[in-house]
Amino acid sequence: MHPEPINVAVKTPKSSDFVRKYLTGIFLVIALILLSVFWGFSYRSNALIKGQLLKQGQAFFEEVVITREWAAKHGGVYVKVTPDNVINPYLLKIPGLKVVIHDQDGVAYTLKNPALMTRELSELAATKGVLRFRITSQTPLNPSNRPDQFETSALQAFTAGHKEFFSFEKEGDQTFFRYMAPLITQKVCLKCHAQQGYREGDIRGGISVSIPATEMLAQINENRYYIILIALAIVGLIYGIIRYVSRVFIGDLNRAEQQLQEMASRDFLTSLLNRRETYRRIHEEMERTARTGQPLSFILFDIDHFKQLNDSYGHNAGDMVLKQLAVKLMATLRDYDIACRYGGEEFLVVAPETDMEQAFRLAERLRATIATTSFSAEDQTQDLTITISIGIAQHSKDESMEKVISRADVALYHAKETGRNRVVAG
Repeated sequence: MHPEPINVAVKTPKSSDFVRKYLTGIFLVIALILLSVFWGFSYRSNALIKGQLLKQGQAFFEEVVITREWAAKHGGVYVKVTPDNVINPYLLKIPGLKVVIHDQDGVAYTLKNPALMTRELSELAATKGVLRFRITSQTPLNPSNRPDQFETSALQAFTAGHKEFFSFEKEGDQTFFRYMAPLITQKVCLKCHAQQGYREGDIRGGISVSIPATEMLAQINENRYYIILIALAIVGLIYGIIRYVSRVFIGDLNRAEQQLQEMASRDFLTSLLNRRETYRRIHEEMERTARTGQPLSFILFDIDHFKQLNDSYGHNAGDMVLKQLAVKLMATLRDYDIACRYGGEEFLVVAPETDMEQAFRLAERLRATIATTSFSAEDQTQDLTITISIGIAQHSKDESMEKVISRADVALYHAKETGRNRVVAG
């Protein structure tokens, strides 16, 4: 019998590694989706809050415009002249404008034009802590109505065609949402502004509204903080679940994989190593022998007259004998010896750190054990006895596996030729 060539298994990635990568990929995808959803939710919530501020700014602007239109429609409002209500000197410069009037009792009343009304209403609102608003333009009648930096940018934007302008501005430890929209010159406005060159339909300026936004921005930041916290908590929970599932699944997979490897490397009948796995182990032992210089011996044996046993008692009896022989074999060998079912009734033992003399004693002990053992078989009223013939060979330096097994096979042949139930060295 000639041995097959050495077939060293190629190392392949473990299934558990694949599962880890697969579950890691799933976790990353889920985490990315969740973070995207929460980011979108946070963005949407922030946009809604900022949208609310924008709507407030637009609403306040419209209220101020309506108030101004009413005042302009009636030519302004006259209020009693007092130390707190002085005559506006800038209105006195407008020809034909009645800045001061008197009642029947001679009490003086001064004109409050829409721009001045807007400023005073803004000052009153500021004292209430509600909001601030003011009217301004590039060329105001009153220098105190000159635009600030935000308002200048807004006026430039209106000139470029924008319908509104807004942004956040910080003043000290407070933050304000500032909104501004243009004022369109109407016919009633020309009474005061015609001398500035405005015509009906021109943009003569705008009204800026400042809304306290510190609390709302704090709410946005708080929402963002809680959303991030919830997102991280859910991602962490999913990670823990996937980690637990992967540990259980990989554990089951490793056990199943180990069983499959055992099945792939073992003979299904005797549970001894099959030939493929044995060749791999022999290859490892030969490499170790080359490094250490320790002896390595091969013991090849088969059952005498096994065909006759099958013919006489049936194949079931033959299988039972093979199983029980494998048990006896493993009980006789050392822990580090390699035992293989090499063929139908042929077995191979590889004995590391064993020279020819030691291999002969081991083979002889095995032969005697088998010869004195009674083997039971189903459907048989009496136990069966068998003998084995053994050939041994010691591995020589630089000798191939095929060559040393071939020498053991020749020795086995001589053992059979010379009477069976004996050990012959090759």
